[in-house]
Parts: sequence; structure tokens; C-alpha cells
Amino acid sequence: MARIRSSVYCFPLLATLAIGGCYDPHKKYTLDPLAEVQAGESEQVARRAAPFADDLVRYLRGAPREGGDVFALRLEFEPGGFAPLMDTIADLEALLVIMRDFPALRVAVEGHTDNEGDSEKNLKLSQWRADWVRRFLLERGIAADRVQAHGFGDTDPIADNSTAAGQQQNRRLVIRILNFDRQSAAVPSSR
Repeated sequence: MARIRSSVYCFPLLATLAIGGCYDPHKKYTLDPLAEVQAGESEQVARRAAPFADDLVRYLRGAPREGGDVFALRLEFEPGGFAPLMDTIADLEALLVIMRDFPALRVAVEGHTDNEGDSEKNLKLSQWRADWVRRFLLERGIAADRVQAHGFGDTDPIADNSTAAGQQQNRRLVIRILNFDRQSAAVPSSR
């Protein structure tokens, strides 16, 4: 009988400890867990892994940035090719998700080339690349009136075309934000 009584008294104590946990003097307790998440190691790793997405979302949420409303897509192409190498489209996939989360967001895809080769061909190539990105977004459900595509060829360099490094910088696809409401789509509560 004494054995049964002691287990009756111990059970509530054990249940309380299991549910509430024990105080850990080495753990940081805070009333603002979001600050811990934002400054945490995994958050920093995510920002370094996806700088395009992180930068774009911060801008859409109101953070000013040096580059204004233009964001470079890190896509790689075969020389003269208009479709990107599929293992380099992470930024484009991130843009797709962001455009779904910000349903009022409208963008222009702008293609640019270096000055190597014929200017007319460069203009066509830059347009084809911008069109490819636009089609990628449209085929995945983004409305056509939310995405424009423009090819500029070699007419708008951002670096010196006389150097290999400058030419590399001039071969680019960028996203220009046309308008947005700075509010993401409502996420239904799981409760």
C-alpha cells in the first residue's frame, strides 16, 4: 500500500517536470525570440546561401538598399545560348516564390550582354534570355501582366568592356521592381 501511495504522489511531479522542463542555467532565456532567430547562426547561413532572395525580400519589406530597385539574377549560360544552365537557376526559383508571396509585385526582366560580337545579335540574345526568364515565371503561374522582358544588348554597360572582368559584369540579367505594395500574401493560420 505504501508503494502505491508514493507512486501516486510522484506521478504529478514527474508529469510537471516532463511538460514544463527543467531550468537550464546555461540556456539564454529571452522575451523576444525573434531577435535570437534573426541573429542566429542558421539565419546567417541562409542569408549567405541565398543573397538574392534575402536582399529582395528585405527591400520589399521596406529596407533601403544601395542598388535601388534593381537586382541581379545569378544565372549562367552557355556562350551564345539563351537558356540558363539548370543548376544555376536558384535565384530564379527564389523570385518565383517571392512573386507568389507578394501578389501585387510587378517586375521587368532586363537582359544585357558585353560588346563582343555583332551588336544586332547581342540585342537579340539579350531579349531571348529575358524572354526565357519571363516564360519560366508565366509557366509556373505568374500572371503575364506582372512580368515584362526587355533586351538591351550591349547598350547599357556597367563596367569596362575592354577587360575580361568588365565583360563578365556586363553579361547579366537583372530584375527591376516596377511596383509593389510591400505586403506579402496573407498566410492562413494553422490553428
